[in-house]
Amino acid sequence: MRVRASDISARTIGDETIVLSLSTSKYFTITGVGTRLFELLAEDRSLDDLVGAITSEYEIDADTARRDIEAFLGRLRDAELLH
Repeated sequence: MRVRASDISARTIGDETIVLSLSTSKYFTITGVGTRLFELLAEDRSLDDLVGAITSEYEIDADTARRDIEAFLGRLRDAELLH
């Protein structure tokens, strides 16, 4: 999965990313670890890839990371921001 780069515009300032969906004209704000996940999703990534990256960069166990990442991905899907 990856971010639908062709129909979004995004800017990151510090640890906050502002995303505009060009197809729906809705704005989204992503903060904290979500900003890092959004960066990782610029390329096609599996859930396991994302969990591995986050557990290596942050002090979080794999089960918690997986659960939180799945919830984050669900919100991105609901907002139609993922392929």
